[in-house]
Amino acid sequence: MGSRSPRDDGRRAAARAAGVAAALIAGSLFCLFIALVVQSTSTSGGGGGGVREERGAVYSAAVAVVSGLHPSNDLLHIGTLFPVFNLTVHVEVPPGGGGKAGGVCLGGHSVAAIVSYDGAFLGEGSVGRICVEPQQQEGAVAATAWGRDVWMPWVLRKRLAEEMERGEAELDVAVPMRGGDVLVCKAKIGGDLSPCTLEEASN
Repeated sequence: MGSRSPRDDGRRAAARAAGVAAALIAGSLFCLFIALVVQSTSTSGGGGGGVREERGAVYSAAVAVVSGLHPSNDLLHIGTLFPVFNLTVHVEVPPGGGGKAGGVCLGGHSVAAIVSYDGAFLGEGSVGRICVEPQQQEGAVAATAWGRDVWMPWVLRKRLAEEMERGEAELDVAVPMRGGDVLVCKAKIGGDLSPCTLEEASN
């Protein structure tokens, strides 16, 4: 039996190297595939999927001042504020919307809406639980928010008073949702329902 030539040894070494490279490439592609599957599963709303279940709905809100925020009697007087607000949060679920269970819920035990103006806290109040099924299409929940001894920078008090006198004042309303997101609304005082957005809670 003849001895192997250096050329044959070189070919075998090259073949082994090519095989190893092919195996490494195949392994890398498999790992990438697994990673993509895991990522897709984690963002598909499985295991409760609170945020995605809420996104099939359309939200809006309205706010009205009951007392404690009169432009001249309260805002332009020295002292803390004691405002009271009436809030309405409206939910509309399109046909086929909602989560896996079919409905969309918000509010409930320990859920409080926060009212603010340009970042200045004005009041908060509990939001009763409401669930809207696709066949119902829409529903609304009312809440009362209030503040006690609320301090507000003078520049904001003056601006808010001027906007209220012109009928242009808008307040921010935030309602925590399932999954850690927050329903954020900017509603004109005494106006009609204004659209809300579902945003990720800041860390």
